[in-house]
Amino acid sequence: MMAAMHRRRVPGAWVRWSFAALLAIGGASVARQANAAVSGRRGIEIEGAQDRRGFYVGGGFGFGGTFFWYDDFFPAARVDLVLGGGITKRLTLGADLHVTPYLSKGGGVAFGGDIEATAYVFRGLYLRAALGAAGVPKRESRDEAIRRELTAGLGGAVGFGYEFFVNSTAAIAAGFTYDARFVPGSRFPRQGLLVGLRFTWY
Repeated sequence: MMAAMHRRRVPGAWVRWSFAALLAIGGASVARQANAAVSGRRGIEIEGAQDRRGFYVGGGFGFGGTFFWYDDFFPAARVDLVLGGGITKRLTLGADLHVTPYLSKGGGVAFGGDIEATAYVFRGLYLRAALGAAGVPKRESRDEAIRRELTAGLGGAVGFGYEFFVNSTAAIAAGFTYDARFVPGSRFPRQGLLVGLRFTWY
């Protein structure tokens, strides 16, 4: 009879040991998630500030317009290909290759490249500055139609916006860009105002 009672206790012991093992596995999983999370004002947040150090590549697009002179505004779009490296968690340095088609009949297309630096001043809030050259459609005066010929435009861009991570390596930024290119022989620089998105993989 005692042997029969002992045999009946074995399944109960097996269940208890299985339950203990499940608790241990679950506890280890929670610990790993807690290590990946950060503390915030509302307790544990899933994702905090990410590490931008190392190589990155990205692309973006924007819409806005360009002033060829102070009173003629041409709608424009812009497509960017960017690559570079993160010097610190809050400072990156890279190259931006861009194409700017003017969205008007006979508007032409500008293209160029800049060296850009981006500083993240608070979480994803950033300030950006760029210097470089571009080929821009030629126009001698505001009364002249835009030519298909290209001329050199020297200058750069400044911008600001906010970047947030969608996972540990991919980020989306929304921001504003002011672009100015000084054209030799022209008294008025080509000035562009754009709003757009940029997708970056770190």
